[in-house]
Amino acid sequence: MEERIVETAGRQTALGLGGWEHEVLDNCFYPERGMLSGEKLSYYARFFDTVEVRATFWDDSLGPADARHWTAAVRGTGEFLFLVKLHRSFTHTRNPRSQVTRSTRGLLQELERQNKLGALLVQFPYSFTNTSANRYYLTKLAETFRGFPLQVEFRHASWEYGGLIGLMNETGMQPVHADLPRIRQFTPFLTAHRGETAYFRLHGRNDKGWLLNGMDTRYDYLYNGRELQELRRRVENISQKCRRTIVIFNNTSGGKAVANALQLLSSLRGTKPVMVPGAALHAFPFLRAIAPLTPLTPSLFSNNDYREAM
Repeated sequence: MEERIVETAGRQTALGLGGWEHEVLDNCFYPERGMLSGEKLSYYARFFDTVEVRATFWDDSLGPADARHWTAAVRGTGEFLFLVKLHRSFTHTRNPRSQVTRSTRGLLQELERQNKLGALLVQFPYSFTNTSANRYYLTKLAETFRGFPLQVEFRHASWEYGGLIGLMNETGMQPVHADLPRIRQFTPFLTAHRGETAYFRLHGRNDKGWLLNGMDTRYDYLYNGRELQELRRRVENISQKCRRTIVIFNNTSGGKAVANALQLLSSLRGTKPVMVPGAALHAFPFLRAIAPLTPLTPSLFSNNDYREAM
């Protein structure tokens, strides 16, 4: 199997995308249209070693059976990790039903049982500011999911305060290192880190898209070469302070996360070639610079999975 996880001095860096079921990926990643979700996940796991589960943010009916389907799809792919995004009723409306709590815990326990749980992502909206009521809510939420690896993403700059590390230690949470546009009152990129796992979420830097609050335009951003080198240095610096580093590209509009994730993976591996799907080469011809010079193993789904980089 092609090496994907980057290892340095006992430390691991796992890299992937914010979801595997985006429709746009049919145009720039998957070898054919009409693939089932499990087939897509199996194919995805040949290139990346972690993924954010977006469905859990929208669908409150998912539980242990779904976790078993996901782990079955990536069986045989090595150390693959699922990053479960907590349902919006916990983070956005803050009125979760008890049944959702039970099903979420069951799903997490199933992934943990199979050593496939990377983190529970708790992503709050910009409106979740640093108030005493919200800090109390964090402590209660941490109690609800105590024992699971909790990563929390803040988006309001008020959370950049001296007591953040103490609050995180108290709750057992870790703050996400989020790369967001340099817009006033947005959380700046965190440079300090404590804990075993560092979690990067790279959303792109489309200032206008975020100000207009358009979901498609917000994540419509392609990191350039200079920015990718900046991100590589950030990842390598923080990875020296923890055992595991998780990097997720969430600039999914137009499939740009695919291109940037493969580019950063190559850079973290010392600019070595990495596997690039044929569909990605067609959509992003500049990826030929990091693709192998010889054809790779044919796909399970197509005889034309990879294209040779000329």
